[in-house]
Amino acid sequence: MTRRTIQKPALTLLVLICTCLCGLVFLFSYQQARQSAITRLHDEQMIHAKQAAQGIQDYFSTWTGILSSMARLKEIAAADDSGRQQMEFFYDAHREQIRSFTRVDENGIVLVSIPQREMAGKNIASQKHIQELLRTRKPVVSDVFRAVQGYDAIALHVPVYEGSRFRGSIAIVINFQNLAGRYLDVIKIGKTGHAWVISRDGTELYSPVPGHSGQSIFANGRAYPTLLAMAAQMLRGLSGTATYTAPSEGDAHGAPARHLAVYRPIAIGNTFWSIAVTSSEREILASLTAYRNRLVLAVLILLAGGVTVSVFVVRAMVIVKEEEARREAEEELRANERRYRDLFEHNPAPMLVYERGSMELVAVNEAFLIAYGYTMEEVLSLHLPDLYPESEKRKITEVAAGLSGHTYVGEWHHRRKDGTVFPIVVTSHDALYQGRTCRIAVITDITDRKRMEKAVEEESQFNRILLEQSPDGIVIIEPATARFINFNGAACRQLGYSREEFAELTVFDVEARETQEETRTRIADILANGRGSFETVQRTRTGELRNIEVNAQIVTIHDHPVYYCIWRDVTEHKKLEEQLRQSQKMESVGRLAGGVAHDFNNMLGVIIGSAELCRHQLPEESPVHKYLEHILKAAQRSSEITRQLLAFSRKEIVSPKPVNLNSQIIDSEKMLCRLIGEDIRLTFRPATPIWTVLIDPSQVDQILMNLSANSRDAMPDGGILNIETANVRLDADYCRHHSGCTPGDYVKLTVSDTGVGMDRETREHIFEPFFTTKGLGMGTGLGLATVYGIVTQNDGQISVYSEPGHGTVFTIYFPRLRGAEADEEDACAAIPSTGSGTVLLVEDEEMLLWTTTRMLEEMGYTVIQAGSPAAAIGICGNGERIDLVLTDVVMPGMNGREMAERIRVIRPEVKVLFMSGYTADIVAQRGIVEEGMHYISKPLDARRLNEKIAQMLAQ
Repeated sequence: MTRRTIQKPALTLLVLICTCLCGLVFLFSYQQARQSAITRLHDEQMIHAKQAAQGIQDYFSTWTGILSSMARLKEIAAADDSGRQQMEFFYDAHREQIRSFTRVDENGIVLVSIPQREMAGKNIASQKHIQELLRTRKPVVSDVFRAVQGYDAIALHVPVYEGSRFRGSIAIVINFQNLAGRYLDVIKIGKTGHAWVISRDGTELYSPVPGHSGQSIFANGRAYPTLLAMAAQMLRGLSGTATYTAPSEGDAHGAPARHLAVYRPIAIGNTFWSIAVTSSEREILASLTAYRNRLVLAVLILLAGGVTVSVFVVRAMVIVKEEEARREAEEELRANERRYRDLFEHNPAPMLVYERGSMELVAVNEAFLIAYGYTMEEVLSLHLPDLYPESEKRKITEVAAGLSGHTYVGEWHHRRKDGTVFPIVVTSHDALYQGRTCRIAVITDITDRKRMEKAVEEESQFNRILLEQSPDGIVIIEPATARFINFNGAACRQLGYSREEFAELTVFDVEARETQEETRTRIADILANGRGSFETVQRTRTGELRNIEVNAQIVTIHDHPVYYCIWRDVTEHKKLEEQLRQSQKMESVGRLAGGVAHDFNNMLGVIIGSAELCRHQLPEESPVHKYLEHILKAAQRSSEITRQLLAFSRKEIVSPKPVNLNSQIIDSEKMLCRLIGEDIRLTFRPATPIWTVLIDPSQVDQILMNLSANSRDAMPDGGILNIETANVRLDADYCRHHSGCTPGDYVKLTVSDTGVGMDRETREHIFEPFFTTKGLGMGTGLGLATVYGIVTQNDGQISVYSEPGHGTVFTIYFPRLRGAEADEEDACAAIPSTGSGTVLLVEDEEMLLWTTTRMLEEMGYTVIQAGSPAAAIGICGNGERIDLVLTDVVMPGMNGREMAERIRVIRPEVKVLFMSGYTADIVAQRGIVEEGMHYISKPLDARRLNEKIAQMLAQ
């Protein structure tokens, strides 16, 4: 009975196995035949798809090449009459294949359209393919669209360049039905096979199913998920095979049918289409029906024979196998128990076993005892929650009670015998132990891992802080695409973008002067060298150009080299550097100009004095008299040039006083009108009230005359000269960008003209002495240098703005003089025609001493000569009559002021007139001339010297 009981299940199992094997044989054979048929179908479909795709691609490539050749013609780029004629010839030659030929400019305006000439002037920039053409400037193909003539059409645009300048495109329009008929209608595999094409946005460009062409595949196939899945793969530009459910051809509303298809992309210019060649699965598999029936019959016969044989074989084998299986099972059980015990006892990780219901610990391994500090007796008296801290005991009790059958992994904390708590990961599963239902758990101490995770998190947080708090822009760039992988907030702020906007940019979008090719070359060089530093110009979101100093290096992230850059905005720094260089240059030129004054003025004094003495001793009819006049005029002209140099170098001794610029300009208007001529109109726009400034009034006249003379020369055909005044307050922000400027109140004087203007190179040199753009003999080049010197001498600021053809504007700022009003002009003292009195002349230059003596004697003065300060002091002590002391300022051994102080000890009433050919900064440094002292500059002019002496003696 036992044997029969055993045999029945075995026989049943054998029959079942035979049945399954036969079924598998049937399925395998049928599937092989089915798959072979499908594979042959797919191969044939793919051949058709490739031929159609290649034909369409070649078609568009050919037309792209033809149009590219046409685009290089100058006449086509100019779109002139010759270009229109060329387009007419081209259209007539190809009217069999194209429907229209169009020329579009760089703004999307149709310039020429053949034969639809009424399209000229129409703006098509809003069309999607035109926008892509204007953005990429590469050949583009439009989506299929319905032409006004009622046919489906496609437009192919090729960019037109004139040299390197983009000038728009030329385009042809093709009848899509002709293209489909040529490459797609011919595809027929079986009775139901056909092809269909979609664009990259999912529009069905061609479909034999009525009403589908021109519609979205997602709208037409929304009820068929498998069709949409294949369409999604097609829109990714992939090739492959698919099985999908959709209505049959010609029966859009009938029962769905399964279709077998291949799909392949068609690359066209800027876009791609995807073609699918499909056939009905029912038609393809119909030929396998007879094969399937014969195969079923063979399998049934095989199954019947196998079952019969199996009945007898099983009866003989079952008894033997039962005994062998029992012995093997017992041996395997014993071996498993030994392996389990060895694994449990010798596992280096702590392990425990607890009973599921009571949670009593029933076993632990040696590693557990070492890690937790318990003895075996102590452990066996514990329950599972005793190993957890108080905060987790309740939760682990709930979790452990719900565990049954499945493996559990979780993070907790355990407590050792000494009370220390540490993090763990526990993995547990059900197990039978000594006949009890238990769970065995493996415990991993993750203290080091937690510590490492915390360190990594802290370091990551620190790096984020460093990145975001850096004042410099930091970006990480993908070298291949030049896109920004990561960046900090400073980079966004430097260029004025939000983080979302900046993430969409590439390096090419922010570079202002480099071409894409130059930028790629720079990236390649840094990739080759590993690092690099350079300066570049970037364009902000608002179009402003910023100078950026870039420090770049190549770093590896996830085994991939990236371009790590630090951007430092040095725009303001470079502006300050440029201002500093200009200031230093002008200061150096000023020092050079002032340094030549002493010797040059002394020599001019000798020339002027000697010439005047000779002229007075010769009769006026003498021919030599005219030569002497020429000498005097040349020397006086040289003296004027010297004074202009001193004014530029800010070392001319002046007499500043409170001045109202409005009054000063009104007084000068008549003089300026005569200076500029009748063909130039002078306008004056004064601001009232106007603040007072501290300046020598004659210097204001110099400024106005020099600027007006320059404006006159800049307007040879006439124009307008405008003078304006205004009260302004310069703040710290303005002064930060203008070196040498101090915040405060200023009076602004603006002189502008409508002349020819200046270019940048000229503007950079206009304040330099002897720089002139006028012809030979037309000017000395000291006019604007003098203006610059006067302005800076009076703590003012001057700037110029000019563009060629748009005139020039000079803007001058004079500091406001608070609490003062402009003084009235001092009344001129009466000047006698001839002098009288005794003058003590002190001059260490022997030639100049002699010349000045002759000049004073010619004026009628009695002259006592002294070649040194000591000699002059001795003469004053002798008791001789002395009405005035005329002394050089700087002399060896003792300066003029020290000598004057000693003389006044002897003669307190004596008057002193200082003269000097040295620059005023040297005089001021030595403390010789101060406010209130009388001073006259060398070279001496006889009239001015006579006036000065007469005024002093009359006081």
